[in-house]
Amino acid sequence: MTRRDKRKTLEWEYKKRDMIKLQLRFRVILVATIAVIIIFSFFGYALMNMYKDAILQVYATQQDNYVQLVVDQINLQDDRTDESIISDIIDTLDSGNTHYWTLAKGENMLFVKNVTETNKYQGAVMEDFFDTATADKFVDELNVNRAAHDIIHMNGQRFVVSGAVFEYNRSEYSLCLLTDETVILDNNDFLSTRIALYIYVIFIMLLLLLAAMIAEAMVMRREEDNNMLKGRLELQNQHINRLELEAKQRDSYNTRYNAYNESLLTEFAKRLDARGLDAAVLVRIDYTSVEDAKKFLLRAATTLDETVIRFKNDTGRVSLIMTGFHEKMASEIIEKFEIDAKVNVVIEDVAASNETISEACEKLFVEER
Repeated sequence: MTRRDKRKTLEWEYKKRDMIKLQLRFRVILVATIAVIIIFSFFGYALMNMYKDAILQVYATQQDNYVQLVVDQINLQDDRTDESIISDIIDTLDSGNTHYWTLAKGENMLFVKNVTETNKYQGAVMEDFFDTATADKFVDELNVNRAAHDIIHMNGQRFVVSGAVFEYNRSEYSLCLLTDETVILDNNDFLSTRIALYIYVIFIMLLLLLAAMIAEAMVMRREEDNNMLKGRLELQNQHINRLELEAKQRDSYNTRYNAYNESLLTEFAKRLDARGLDAAVLVRIDYTSVEDAKKFLLRAATTLDETVIRFKNDTGRVSLIMTGFHEKMASEIIEKFEIDAKVNVVIEDVAASNETISEACEKLFVEER
């Protein structure tokens, strides 16, 4: 696998790992956002129902006033026969498709909505018409000469009902006005307001969801960019570390800045012979002080190049293999160091001696030892 392939693989591993984390985070935030939206939706729905009930209560109060007015007018009538008063009452009741009246004497139904409906309930009692629990409860709680209202369920519909009980000729009559809930709620002004509120709430919910998704997408994009950058930085750091290691390894074998132990001199000489190198000069400088040898090597690092291999031992002696040099060139270079005359300096030209570098080293250094 090439370095490029390894880099791609590593970048993909970082990206894959971080994408899994981001996806999990995105799902959690998305679920939380949806949960908040659902909660707000229920809250909005509850508020709309409260608003609807408030509208119905306002309408019911107005309807109570209408019923109360009719009851008060009946109570002002002179004593007349039951048939006469019932006929007059029925004539004044303006039933229609949106609302209708009922009239009962005691428990017996006398009038329901219109003549057709009245004939349908001929001989029926109030329980036959008000046949649900809410309707029956409302009828049972009617007050004498005081209109009251409630919301009842009948025939699968909701009605706003107002009613009262009045007495005439020692008989009790129940008068009720029923209005279908949808008639009130579908009023143009109220309906438009309700639709506008629904649209507003839905818009807010969608805007909240969209904002959450956009924000999360931006965070994911930024996180992805950061993670990719992190992966690249790690790769670059690894590359830099590798280059530093290679530089250290290269410097450790750099003849310009390193002085090897004299015990390696023979091995270096053999390697140079193996390369077929014969133009070389051997130099032996017999310092008696290790400090003097260090000073020479420090100056040699800036004066001599990589073609001069340096060696040292524990006694202070410095040895040089100057590859590609002849004796005159080597002598001129050594003179520049201004070595003390008391220090013994030996220079051996390998080419002039017709010997190999190994043989010249053996002669110059081993014999000395």
